[in-house]
Amino acid sequence: FRAMGQLCRLNVRTGRLRILLDDKQGSVRDPQVQYDARRILFSYRKGGSDYFHLYEINIDGSGLKQLTDGLYDDIEPTYLSDGGIMFCSSRCKRWVNCWYSQVAILYRCDADGANISPISANIEQDNTPWPLPDGRVLYQRWEYVDRSRVAFHHLWTCNPDGTGQMVYYGNMHPETLMIDA
Repeated sequence: FRAMGQLCRLNVRTGRLRILLDDKQGSVRDPQVQYDARRILFSYRKGGSDYFHLYEINIDGSGLKQLTDGLYDDIEPTYLSDGGIMFCSSRCKRWVNCWYSQVAILYRCDADGANISPISANIEQDNTPWPLPDGRVLYQRWEYVDRSRVAFHHLWTCNPDGTGQMVYYGNMHPETLMIDA
């Protein structure tokens, strides 16, 4: 789990907490454990820096590796069953139409952070991609075309390559925010 500027692991057998990453000036978010339970993928903004990037660390705290970089935030990563990584990023350089906040949409990359490519073309925010058992990816999409700016944040799916984007649930039910499905 994460704490302010820390990434920690709880040993369920001993009940002991182990700090894997400690940066009191930084921020850690969105940890995801790899399918083989040997690595953790997460977003990390180092102390003194302005942007979140994707990192991976071994479950024992060794082998910290930065996967992405640049002048944008890479957040909410998840491992894909094909070995790739899907995440949200502000590298699309878009801004919410009615507020001064940056938009992050879906991207994917190889396990080592190479071959970054956009998956979504949404003009507004995508959040929290999560693989489904059938191989598709579930995510929250902000629908804001000819609608209320706050009422439509529902679940969509797509294939890991970005094809087949479609509503999963909630698109006709305003006033419901579905995030971290």
